[in-house]
Amino acid sequence: MKVSTQLFNKQQVERFSKLNEDIQSLQNRISSGKNIIQASDDPIGAVELSGLQQVKERFNQYSRNADNAINRLTIADNALQAITNLIIRAKELTIQAANDTFGAQDREALALELTEMKEEMLSTANSADSSGAFIFGGYHTGTQPFEKNSKGVIEYKGDRGTNSVAVSETRNVGTTLDGGSVFMSVKSDESVAPMFNVLEDIINSIRTAAGSVVEAKATGKATLKIENGNPGNFSFTLADNVSTANISVDLPSTDLSGVVSAINSSGLNINATLSGNTITLEDSKNGPITIKDLQVEGIDKSEKEPKSFLTFDAIDGAGNSLGVPQVLYDKNQTIQNRLNDITKVLEHIANQKAIIGARTNSLDRQRELIAQRTIAVEKDMSDISDADLAALVTELQGQITGLQASQQAFVKISNLSLFQFLR
Repeated sequence: MKVSTQLFNKQQVERFSKLNEDIQSLQNRISSGKNIIQASDDPIGAVELSGLQQVKERFNQYSRNADNAINRLTIADNALQAITNLIIRAKELTIQAANDTFGAQDREALALELTEMKEEMLSTANSADSSGAFIFGGYHTGTQPFEKNSKGVIEYKGDRGTNSVAVSETRNVGTTLDGGSVFMSVKSDESVAPMFNVLEDIINSIRTAAGSVVEAKATGKATLKIENGNPGNFSFTLADNVSTANISVDLPSTDLSGVVSAINSSGLNINATLSGNTITLEDSKNGPITIKDLQVEGIDKSEKEPKSFLTFDAIDGAGNSLGVPQVLYDKNQTIQNRLNDITKVLEHIANQKAIIGARTNSLDRQRELIAQRTIAVEKDMSDISDADLAALVTELQGQITGLQASQQAFVKISNLSLFQFLR
């Protein structure tokens, strides 16, 4: 086969160009530290690297989700801690208000402070994160969850949904607590009530405490009147100097004869007589007469203006009043009964905080797991994409040496012509 000088030169130039391209590629890989600059460098490795990059991005998203969830749960936890502090302060004020040395003016000052605390609780219940999303609104994160209606009653405008984020391929974690469960569902022994109502009940109890007693007492003789604004069953504890009896009577109207009959059949040393709407109680041994623990059917919370109550007045033998009439409200109206409500609220908040704490701890563990998985993926990516610099430098030196040798050979071969020989 005959090879012309022109063809030989062309082939050598193409060869030198290819060697320069290889050298340039090696230099790029060395300078970048990467084994794959473009997909053509290693098609199979490039595909694997692309898949691992997607996995890494997914893990990064899980990590960001966990961070956001912890931030929102922290806001919720701080809000509940603020509520806890408010309730503890409310308990302190309630204990103060139960002191008999406090007058109406003193109790009114306590009630005013509690009114401000109720407003503070409302503001805390409407807490939002840095993006303006409400924490306790359920799925309605853009709507203020708690508002006062035209009557001043606080209503929940959210729903019972719980926002959640994915923190792994198979797991979602809630980032909030719905306000209905947190603020509107405080369980007591017999009912479920909003947390705001507990403060309202305390305020009502404190304001009515100055005009009432927990236990009405007289010696020998007294009158008893019943204000029946909530027709239904009335029950109370009546005691003489020896025994105690529970009096329970249905009062569908103003007729008090059933009360008189119940007292006279109770076995106590107390005799009851009815004159008009007034019951006269007389101890046969001129001993003490005591009434307490009034419970009126249908009253399950403190009222701003009680409609059903007993008025007990100690009198002398001639029927003259011996002091100020004593008013006895339903047990749910008394300040002492509010302390139990406060305990229930604190227990309820502690349970909600426990839920937040459990989720936060779980998210912390999940973040650590995500970090470990991310490190493993990055190692696999490094094994595929990171260059072996020592090997590349050795290969580069070999390529450069080969190029130089080829160029020198080309020069020598190019000089082997007939003209050179004749010369």
